[in-house]
Amino acid sequence: MEKNVIITISRQFGSNGREIARILAEYLDISYYNKEILERIAVNMGVCADFFKDQNQDANGLFTIESKGLLGLRNITELSVNTQIYDMASDFIQKISQREDAVIVGRCADYILKDNPDVISVFCYSDVEERIQWSIDEYQVPAKQAKKIVQEKDAQRSRFYEFYTNQKWGNPRNYTLMINTSKMSTEETVQLLASFYDAKKGILTFKNAFENQYEKDMHYFLFLSMVFQLIYYYAYCYLQACLLPLCLLILHKKLLHILIPMQ
Repeated sequence: MEKNVIITISRQFGSNGREIARILAEYLDISYYNKEILERIAVNMGVCADFFKDQNQDANGLFTIESKGLLGLRNITELSVNTQIYDMASDFIQKISQREDAVIVGRCADYILKDNPDVISVFCYSDVEERIQWSIDEYQVPAKQAKKIVQEKDAQRSRFYEFYTNQKWGNPRNYTLMINTSKMSTEETVQLLASFYDAKKGILTFKNAFENQYEKDMHYFLFLSMVFQLIYYYAYCYLQACLLPLCLLILHKKLLHILIPMQ
């Protein structure tokens, strides 16, 4: 049975992790999940997908329920709603891993699938100056405000992750790969992750295929060499067996020819 390989992408805000995940999924021709997970949860909960917009999240990354009418729920707490959301996301992510290959962005997917040996968990980070510049370009805000956005978003993601996993967000121990996207281009990062994916799937890369073919060719060469050596040996033995009596006969005649006149 073919195994399903999942690549989870956690990322600092503005580190280009989401774009890397999207391009990687396209490159590998596998499913991509980001907001799609929350959209599926919205359907299952019977709520409007707008509930999961960023502005409905508090400083801990938890969704607020200021507008209970939006949810159509009563006598609930924000913690109970968020716990339900996390449990549903966890269940959905587990089901994804059981049915297909996929790239999953955020939602503590690396932790949810931590016991799955076919998961490649990635954390993308980059220099803060570059992330601030990305925020300036993305939101058309001054540098001071962009810096605040970066700090708040990182803090929000960190608190959310640590709240549900009791693990340190961005701790290298929790990930297969830590990638500094300031040092690698999007294309280089995608190629790197694709090679990890191929290794997990058991797909030979060009280099490995070449090395395997070289090894096969060497074995074949050695086999042919042994065959030719055996042929040479037996041919030598055959010729020796056939020619030796003939040579002795000729030598005998030569000796007789020499000795008879002497008599």
